[in-house]
Amino acid sequence: MRWVWTRAPAVFGAVLLAVGAAVGQEPPSHDHEHHAGMRPEESPARPGLRRLAPTRAPMAFDVGPDREIETIGEALERSVDGDTIRVHAGVYEERVVIRAAVALLGIGDPIIDGGGTGTVVTVEAPAEIRGLVIRASGADQSREDSGIMVLAADSVRIEDNRLTDVLFGVYVKQSQEPVIRGNRIEGKDRPIPRRGDGVRLWYCSGGVVENNELVRTRDLVIWFTEGLEILNNRVTHGRYGLHYMYSDHNVFVGNVFAHNDVGAFLMYSKDIRIRGNRFEKAAGASGIGLGLKDSDDIFASDNTFIGNEIGVFLDNSPTSVDGRNEFRDNLVAANDAGVVLLPSVHSNEFTGNAWIGNTTPVVVSGGGDALKNRWAGNHWSGYAGFDADADGTGDAPFQHHRVSDDLFARHPDLRFLAGSPAVSALEVLARLFPLLAPRPVVIDSLPVASAPAFAVAGLSFDPQSDAPRRGGITLAAVLMWAASLSAVVAIFTLARRRRA
Repeated sequence: MRWVWTRAPAVFGAVLLAVGAAVGQEPPSHDHEHHAGMRPEESPARPGLRRLAPTRAPMAFDVGPDREIETIGEALERSVDGDTIRVHAGVYEERVVIRAAVALLGIGDPIIDGGGTGTVVTVEAPAEIRGLVIRASGADQSREDSGIMVLAADSVRIEDNRLTDVLFGVYVKQSQEPVIRGNRIEGKDRPIPRRGDGVRLWYCSGGVVENNELVRTRDLVIWFTEGLEILNNRVTHGRYGLHYMYSDHNVFVGNVFAHNDVGAFLMYSKDIRIRGNRFEKAAGASGIGLGLKDSDDIFASDNTFIGNEIGVFLDNSPTSVDGRNEFRDNLVAANDAGVVLLPSVHSNEFTGNAWIGNTTPVVVSGGGDALKNRWAGNHWSGYAGFDADADGTGDAPFQHHRVSDDLFARHPDLRFLAGSPAVSALEVLARLFPLLAPRPVVIDSLPVASAPAFAVAGLSFDPQSDAPRRGGITLAAVLMWAASLSAVVAIFTLARRRRA
């Protein structure tokens, strides 16, 4: 009994502590079971720092060489959500991390210099970054060194900045409603495969990418992102003007993709609107203005494809049985090949477009025809028919069938002979001898006789002078021409013998 009385206070206290812990403890969570295997956008919890609510009213800080706060990092350490940090002219040799919802505003083009190491500005909160010059990121591809890196922060606004000598320009991960507007981004001076992307969005949703200029970066990348508007950007002298995969329900309006290896390539996506863009002078190994692979419900209208090796390239698009892609009121001019399709491509609709000055308007890679797609009401600069009743529609269907095109489709290595005397002679023989006539690649039953107004307005150059350039006449070319002429003579002789 004495033992009970002497130890009762301690026992009673332990019981109280245990009861209190049980009452205050949250029920066990099974989220790890429910969320296992989810893609990042499916998980309700994204990585990020948990910040306490501000303990004071928002205020403004001025940062400058001759001010009380001399570094951006010090101002950020003092800041809470809602604060404004005004960065005055000067060079700030630092790498900064934004963890509060602040406005970081440049006054007089202040420069944040990363010193050639790491990421210059890291954003982990819904901040605004405006009016800064951000330069000299690191060059480590594995760490994705960037001018600005946004990590799981929603509603970030990055506007009117200039980024130079950066590996990746603006890189946004797992964020909603980003706004990237009015920035100029220049990549590092290195070979294209070793550059980073000018803008990259990864697992994002919503938002706007607008009025940016990307120069000498690698790509503009949009992967696993939907509900985005890409408006009035200019991307030049890179690899892919637009590198796009697994992203649905997005809109592209008024962009310019010029002098890139590939203008834009969309893959494994659906419900995309492409309107009023310019795809110009893609001249890489493929030289594609706009490419589609395994993509459905693409609507492309009022675009211009000028001076590319290939204006539009279609690979298994649409990919679904009931899918459909539509190309309407586009200008396809001065390309080596206006449209190139793989033989199995079907259910694309081409209406109201203008094919002007292309070396070949339509090519089926590997040979065959494109009649599983609909061609109606287009203008073809090679149309030789008449419009006797002046209703705007040609009196006879347009048919594209040239023996040389069939030859080049089957043997692409011979395409450099296009325009040579040998090919001209071959076409003449094809008209004289039905034995050589190939089947039509395209039939347009309602060809438009005159070039539409949008095509005339879009041709601000001479299609012949701005067509893709080929190399000058060399001894090898002369020998190939001679060999081709000999082949034409042999075909002509064979045809005469068969007719006899």
